Amino acid sequence: MKWFIAHLATMTPLGAYLWLTTILLLCGLGLPIPEDISLIAAGYFSYKGVLDVNTAFAVCFAAVLAGDSLAFLMGRFFGRRVLASPFARRYFTPKRQLRVRAYFRKFGSKVVLIGRFTPGFRFTIFFTAGTLHLRPSVFLIYDFSAAAFSVPVLVYSAWYFGGQIDRVVKYARQTEHGILILIAIGLAVVGVKAWRRHKRHIAAAAGIDAPSTDRKVERAAAIERAVEFDAIAQKTRVMDYHCFSGQRLASAAMLGDHVNET
Repeated sequence: MKWFIAHLATMTPLGAYLWLTTILLLCGLGLPIPEDISLIAAGYFSYKGVLDVNTAFAVCFAAVLAGDSLAFLMGRFFGRRVLASPFARRYFTPKRQLRVRAYFRKFGSKVVLIGRFTPGFRFTIFFTAGTLHLRPSVFLIYDFSAAAFSVPVLVYSAWYFGGQIDRVVKYARQTEHGILILIAIGLAVVGVKAWRRHKRHIAAAAGIDAPSTDRKVERAAAIERAVEFDAIAQKTRVMDYHCFSGQRLASAAMLGDHVNET
C-alpha cells in the first residue's frame, strides 16, 4: 500500500488518473494486485487534495467495469479455443463443460455477483462466464450492481477517513474476509439444498418404481388365478359332459330291457 501511494504522489493529477485506470484494467485481467488498494489510494489522494473525489470515483468505476468486461469478452471470443486445446480437454472434459454451462445458466447472476467480491478468482469467473456464453446483459447488470456498491464504498471511505487511512485499509481487509466467509456459507447452504433435492428425487423415483413393481406382481397373480379358474371350469365341463353321457346310456339300456320284456 505504501509503495503504491508513494508512486502516485510523484504524479500529476492526469498521470494519477491514467495510472489508476491502467492498474484497475490490469486487475480485471488477472493482475495479482488487490483492486481495493487502487480504490483506497484514489480516495486518499482525494483527501489530500491531489485529486477530485468525484472524478476519481468516476474514473475508477469506469476502469473496473472495463476490466471486468474485457475478461468476459476474452472468454466469449477466445475461451472456446482454449477449451478445445488438448491440455484443457484433459482436465476440463466436455462432460464437465456441459455441467458447468448448466450451472452458469441456472446461477449465472449469482456467480457474477460472487466473482466481483472474490479477488484472485475474479478473472477466472468472468472469463468462464464469457466462455460459457452467459448473456452479456446479465453479466453487465450484475457486475454493474456489485461494482456500484464496492467502488464508492472504498473510494469515499478513504476520502472521508483519510486521516485514518491505516484503519480504512484494515477495515477493508476485514470486510473482504467477511464477504468471503458469507460466500462460503452461502455456497454451503446451496450445496446442502442441492443434496437434499437430489435425495428427494431419488426417493420419488423409488416411490414410482415400487408401485410399478407391485402392479406387475398383482397383474401376474391375477393372470395366474384366471388360468387356474379356466382350468377348473374346463374340468367341470368335462365332468358334466361325462355325467350327462352316462345318464343317457343308462336310460337307453333301461328302455331296451323294457322293450325286450314286452
